[in-house]
Amino acid sequence: MFYTLTILLIRLSLISAQYSERRPTVRLEQGLLTGFKITGETFRIDAFFGVPYAAPPINNLRFTPPQKHLGWNGTLDASNHPPPCPQLPMLENQNEDCLYLNIWAPEYWHRYIPKPVVIFFEGSDFSSSNRIPVSGQDLAMEDIVVVTVNYRLNIFGFFCLGTSDARGNLGLLDQYLAILWVKQNIGSFGGNPEKITLFGYSAGAASAVLHLTSPRTNGLFQRVILSSGSPTSPWHISNNTVGASRRFAAMLKCNSEEARAVLKCMRGKSTYEIMQTYQDYLKITDFESFLPVVDDFLAESDRYLPNNPIKSLKDGTYTQIPIMAGVSKIVSHSESKRWIALAEQGYLQLKQYIERVKLPEIMRRYNLDGFNQIEVTDLLRWKYITPGQTNANMLLKLLHRLEFDSKIEAPHYSFLNHLESTYIEPIYAYDFENFNLDLNTTDLTITADLILLFGPLLLNQITRRQFTPNELALSKSFKEKIKNFVNSGNPTPQKVDNWRRYVLNDYYVEYINETTLDMEGEILARNRRVSFWTQLLPRVAQMGNSFKNIYSKELLSPDPAASFRHAMYTLIGLVIALLVLLAICIFLLKKSYKERERHLHMIY
Repeated sequence: MFYTLTILLIRLSLISAQYSERRPTVRLEQGLLTGFKITGETFRIDAFFGVPYAAPPINNLRFTPPQKHLGWNGTLDASNHPPPCPQLPMLENQNEDCLYLNIWAPEYWHRYIPKPVVIFFEGSDFSSSNRIPVSGQDLAMEDIVVVTVNYRLNIFGFFCLGTSDARGNLGLLDQYLAILWVKQNIGSFGGNPEKITLFGYSAGAASAVLHLTSPRTNGLFQRVILSSGSPTSPWHISNNTVGASRRFAAMLKCNSEEARAVLKCMRGKSTYEIMQTYQDYLKITDFESFLPVVDDFLAESDRYLPNNPIKSLKDGTYTQIPIMAGVSKIVSHSESKRWIALAEQGYLQLKQYIERVKLPEIMRRYNLDGFNQIEVTDLLRWKYITPGQTNANMLLKLLHRLEFDSKIEAPHYSFLNHLESTYIEPIYAYDFENFNLDLNTTDLTITADLILLFGPLLLNQITRRQFTPNELALSKSFKEKIKNFVNSGNPTPQKVDNWRRYVLNDYYVEYINETTLDMEGEILARNRRVSFWTQLLPRVAQMGNSFKNIYSKELLSPDPAASFRHAMYTLIGLVIALLVLLAICIFLLKKSYKERERHLHMIY
């Protein structure tokens, strides 16, 4: 009896071992697909890498909207990461045949109930992606099906001549086709096609809002999570992509008045030629980027973004679904290596870079390079260049602050401001700036919330270290809020540690891992930073020749030196007056804050 039982147990263990090694296989409309298993101490995930969701956009399909994939014969092996789309700096394995997605799903036999689905879009300024692909493995452990998507970038994704032949927004249409693919196929992976959340980071966050405002997407997804990106950022939507595209075509020697002739010429160029020309193009700093455009030049039935997204947000003409939107400290920046090298050369080298490269770029993006350029520049220098001492390390910190304030924080709160009066569904806002984690890498631009959400694996890939106990506890807490949101549209459905909505007259922001004692001071400092970008600088730029008229009258007086000083005092007085107005606004916000905020809720 004992012998028989032993043999039976051995056989059962062998069967179990064989089954655990069996590769997961699913049947799709395109054909059979086989992935692989990821086995940990307490979880098992089925993973499928490099799943094609569109036909390869090569040859005659280059610069055209994505086409449905025709399928394959036999069983497709989905165990290798797909190539990244062409970008700068050029990667060894990049390829125009890049329209693939990756799927992580909880193990098959746990799929008694379909799981919520998260589709993750990333990207930096719609021009590049992270060199280290973000893995959905750890988020899938929260009983969520996670999908990451490649889409066309820069020239290949957003070249536009304002015609039906060169319509632009191809990267957005790639994402749209990927969403449709997930909607139609995710049930085969245990996902619930009626519970899809778009999760966007940086340009991916802007993309998610653009999909929200598109008339084509109604019903395709039910939640949106936005991390450190918005369509109100000047880096995420353009008014001059057509002009940029014509300049680029001329540099590539594909000049023609006919869009079809331009595209035919560009299709005859190699990927390398196009990317080399793009690299030369970027050296001319006055040129525009290749970004999403309003495509109202197309036939009404063919438009994807018929209206400016900011107008749609103000008017409330968009899909109403729950939104979670936050900003987070940048813990790794792709330009850090360059900035550090300049700082090592000395304060003056870094200062010249900020004054000659960074400030002109930002002013151009914000349309502050018209009237009163000198005055606007002086304000920016006063806030971000003059720390009271010629310390290169201090200036480096201010440069990071400048990048965060202008590209992430100010546009984010401007976006929330557009939503507050028209949005009916819940909005949940969070701020994650003071997470004490700095990464020694320049391979990617990434924020603290992504580390906690896609870690500990992502952190280990970047730094080869694990979470500390405190980081692990914070990660678990944050993941729980995200899991609740993708399931119910509410990060705290049990009303424990209630995360209030962000609504008109109650601008509640969840401060995650905030350890400072002076939270009220932190909030007021944030309000000042945002007001600087959204109110003060635009007002100075819009005052036209008033400053210059004051200068010219004073400088024509008998005592130019005294007049110059008087003009400067007048300028300072005007700036102070504007600051006083802002201070009054902040005081009123502070008063409102005291009345409405009984306490500040913290996760950690």
